[in-house]
Amino acid sequence: MKFYDALEFVFLSFSGEKFKTVMSSLGIIIGVAAIVVMLSVGEGLVTGVSSAFGDMDLNMVQVIPGGFEPAGAGRPMKNAVLDDKDVSLLEGVIGVESVSPRRSTGALMEFRSDERSVGVIAITPSKESKIADTIEAGRFLSDSDRSGMVLGYDIANKMFDMKINPGSHIILTNSLTNTSIDYKVVGVLEDVEQMSLLGGSSNSQIYITHPSMKNFLDIQEYSFSSINVWVEDQDTIPETIERMDKSLQRTHRNEKYTIFDQSGFLENLTDLLNQIKYGLGGIGAVALVVGGIGIINVMMLTVTERIKEIGVMKAVGANKGDIRTLFLIESGILGLVSGLIGVSLGGGLAYLISVLGNFPSTVTLTSMLIGLTFGLVTSVVAGVYPASRAARLDPVEALRAE
Repeated sequence: MKFYDALEFVFLSFSGEKFKTVMSSLGIIIGVAAIVVMLSVGEGLVTGVSSAFGDMDLNMVQVIPGGFEPAGAGRPMKNAVLDDKDVSLLEGVIGVESVSPRRSTGALMEFRSDERSVGVIAITPSKESKIADTIEAGRFLSDSDRSGMVLGYDIANKMFDMKINPGSHIILTNSLTNTSIDYKVVGVLEDVEQMSLLGGSSNSQIYITHPSMKNFLDIQEYSFSSINVWVEDQDTIPETIERMDKSLQRTHRNEKYTIFDQSGFLENLTDLLNQIKYGLGGIGAVALVVGGIGIINVMMLTVTERIKEIGVMKAVGANKGDIRTLFLIESGILGLVSGLIGVSLGGGLAYLISVLGNFPSTVTLTSMLIGLTFGLVTSVVAGVYPASRAARLDPVEALRAE
């Protein structure tokens, strides 16, 4: 039997049984559409996370006091106290580009008799060139500043009814000691995206110097909440972290601290989201399997209805391979057409979800090809048994069938 003749026979079958053809293809259409939607939503999550952290300093690692201590690890260790000695040690590590210590606290901010709770971060201005480059108005802090502050964009422009400009005076109150200090705003930062995973966005922060923070907290023993370390080459972060750890062990042998690699964290998060994406695709594949079962049922019914027709074909010279090929072509074309419809429907639904639900959704060529391939393979596999059964029919018994 020629391939052209087989195609003509299949299309005549489809046109003669329109309702049955539509009903058998619905399962494949729904299954393929579900796979495309699920993969697109998952891809949207991955793209959204990558976009959110796209401007993050991936060559920065952060040293923070404390850390996870597994149960049964022995005598509990106290948290490390990070100070200027640690900054000097880290600056001497091979592969380290720059080191910047920070200390953060909460405070009550008063501006023109209006109060808000804010976060305050103490920095060494000469070591914070990335923040200094985002000054929009006024100037950046200098290491000698004792009563000056720099405001993030949101605090200066959105937190209060009136915009705060350089030269304005702000009162910060320490809720623990209930003492208040008057500060002068020397600069306002630009509206920027997230700069680091742990540090968050500079938009909602107030920056002062370490001497100013020590005075604000009214403490004698001053230490850092974290130490930010920029590595020269992102590819050497693991080796540099190992050298940093060896240096810190000199002064914190029996103390806990954590070296946080945000590039590694982002990579692990992306891997997790990819697993979720394909897990969602697997859920959609369940609907596709159900559609495949429907095709088996329809094809089996088709074989039963065409027993006499199959007998005639065998009587005029068609062999088992011809009959098997005929039914496999029918199921394959059914799967291909249904898959194409399912891909189109799934892409449309994914776009609709992203628009109406403000939910990240990215339709990629990969997700469409996966959905189409699954639909085609499922249809062909579902048609194997009915095709084999039709091929095994005895021509004499088939011709006698009513």
